[in-house]
Amino acid sequence: MRALILCLAMLAGTAQAAMSPIMASKVQEAWALYEADKLDQAIDILAPLEPRDGESKAYVARLLGSLYWAAEQPDKALEQLQIALDSGVLNEMTSAQTRRMVADILLMNERFRDALGHYQWLRDNAPAELVNADLHLRIAQSHFRLEQWAEVIPAARAAVALESSVSPYQMMLTAYQQLQNWPEALKVTAALIELEPERLSWWRQRASVQLRLNDQEAALRTLALAEQNNLLTSEGDYRSLIQLFNNRGLPELAARFLAGQLGKHIDDDVERRVELARYWQMAREWDAAQQAWGRAAELDSQYRVNQFEVLVMASEFRQAVALLPALDALKLDNDDRLRVEMMAVRAYYQMGDYADALARAERARHYDRESADPWMAFLQEKLAL
Repeated sequence: MRALILCLAMLAGTAQAAMSPIMASKVQEAWALYEADKLDQAIDILAPLEPRDGESKAYVARLLGSLYWAAEQPDKALEQLQIALDSGVLNEMTSAQTRRMVADILLMNERFRDALGHYQWLRDNAPAELVNADLHLRIAQSHFRLEQWAEVIPAARAAVALESSVSPYQMMLTAYQQLQNWPEALKVTAALIELEPERLSWWRQRASVQLRLNDQEAALRTLALAEQNNLLTSEGDYRSLIQLFNNRGLPELAARFLAGQLGKHIDDDVERRVELARYWQMAREWDAAQQAWGRAAELDSQYRVNQFEVLVMASEFRQAVALLPALDALKLDNDDRLRVEMMAVRAYYQMGDYADALARAERARHYDRESADPWMAFLQEKLAL
């Protein structure tokens, strides 16, 4: 702001030759007060001045407008700057610079449509050195705030064509998302990651767009690369990656990743322990699965049933039956009790312990005769031999 006002003061000085000595002295005094950080006093000096000729009037209004802007009095700033613009005496460059000030004040005060008209005029009419990346960016910002998504994109592209930076790409990304143009949105995420590879939000946005395109494998690669770069920070990030591993038919990788994050970025609670056990079970990693079910059972004893079941499935019969006293002490519903008894029948049978197998089959009969009776007949026959 100070550099801008210095420029304005110098321009105002070119009009001092047409001023009376007293008025010229007042302008110099106002500038000195501004330099001394006495902004209000500077305004008090300039505001009462009434230059007679058009050039002096325009330049004093322009300088006063800039001081009002610095003093956060936008309405008064706009009034004075408009006087300068309407004078018709400003040269092409000064007029364009003044219009740019008007546009910036309007934008800052959320008068987006009015600001946009001035920015577009500058784009089409201002000297070439003023039609820069920042001007195109302000046009894009005005369209963005007006939610004119299709118009945001060409303005933002014009900005990045002159100077590649995050802000126009960010607006482009939002515009493409609002227009549901996911292929173009994906291209923009690549540009954003190239500009700010350490910013996690761009990696998240890229994975999100890839999922919109039903490309889970690409989303998985994106999040996995972000994790390799030590960018993931939240439980949600890690859980998204784990879920993608599982969705891609990679439950072992999901399990290994979840196991590594439990108690770190992911809460080590019963729900997460159960999830881990299921991933290991889906991957047919029996030892890891039964251990994971055991850890879940430490927080909720009902999951001892799952541990027992996995041990039987893994043919670890002696380990399985060692759990039966604990299982017998649990209050289980009929379905789970039947599961336990029938699995116990199988375990004892595989161990060659037909008597205990028969005892468990008799217990199972209380819950489902159709399942237990064939086993009872078979085991009784074995024992009779």
